[in-house]
Amino acid sequence: MKRLKRFLKKTAAPQKGFTLLEMVIVLAIIALLMLIVIPNLNAQRETAAKRSDAALEQVVNNQAEMYANDKGQAIENVTLEDLHNDQYLNDDQFNRAQKMNKEPNHATSVKK
Repeated sequence: MKRLKRFLKKTAAPQKGFTLLEMVIVLAIIALLMLIVIPNLNAQRETAAKRSDAALEQVVNNQAEMYANDKGQAIENVTLEDLHNDQYLNDDQFNRAQKMNKEPNHATSVKK
């Protein structure tokens, strides 16, 4: 009887580790979470880029107004190069505005 009890204790001892089914379930849950999160990250990135572009456009327009007021000239004649050369725009702002083709907005026309 004692031998039987010892044998049952050895074979009935809980095993450590995960079963294959548990691992598959965990991986499926992680995959579902990734399917939910990744599209949201891309949407947030696009929203941030649009806001950044709008902010840069406003900076360029504000700096063009300041330049025109300081120089006593019509705002329609202000270019990105003028703003950059007289340090109304820093190098990063100037380069981004050129890439985006964001000249100062004079009413509704875009000057090149």
